[in-house]
Amino acid sequence: MTDALLAKRARALALITLLIVAAAALVAAVIHGFLQQAAKPRKSSVQQIMLLRPPPPPPPKPQEKPPEPEMKQEVKLPEPEKTPEPAPAKDEPPADKVLGLDAEGGPGSDGFGLAARKGGRDLLSIGGGGNGSDGRRFAYYTARIQQQLQEALAREPKLRQEDYRAIVKIWLARDGRIERVELVNGTGNSATDGLLRATLAGLPALAEAPPETMPQPVRLRITSRAAG
Repeated sequence: MTDALLAKRARALALITLLIVAAAALVAAVIHGFLQQAAKPRKSSVQQIMLLRPPPPPPPKPQEKPPEPEMKQEVKLPEPEKTPEPAPAKDEPPADKVLGLDAEGGPGSDGFGLAARKGGRDLLSIGGGGNGSDGRRFAYYTARIQQQLQEALAREPKLRQEDYRAIVKIWLARDGRIERVELVNGTGNSATDGLLRATLAGLPALAEAPPETMPQPVRLRITSRAAG
């Protein structure tokens, strides 16, 4: 074997040895680093806790207002007195059976066959006269007016809470609408008078038209007493 070949083998063997030593050193370094990393104490992680605020308490319940005092509305119709059936030729009721107003009145008829005399009952009355048959139809229609008026006054808080008396006149159209309102005797309070006029003027039309022969205006005496 020549010297050149021997030298070449020696160099190859030295290179292989060097590579083995380098690989071993690298492996040792990696193992050493890993061991040092494992030996270091781990930092404890901080646990974050979030506190949830409780929901705000519900608002207090509003105090209920005490019910408003009820007010009695007095718009009364006369109670017909029992009279014997009139003869066909005599349709007028007897003079001593007429109903009266609860006030001093002048002479003559107060309409609807109602003569003014002291001690009578509160009533709705209609100006002018009429026979017994017409009187019954007029009384029925005024009862409808009374019912609608009482309901309208009961819906007005200011009118329910006051004591007052008033006499008004109303004129009706042929379809049952209120055409005109006139305050004959006021309550003594301009604000109450105005509200009373507006309430009467704003009444809806009645379902039935007034009798064709019914004289007008219709006069109403209204007495209001607030409950104590």
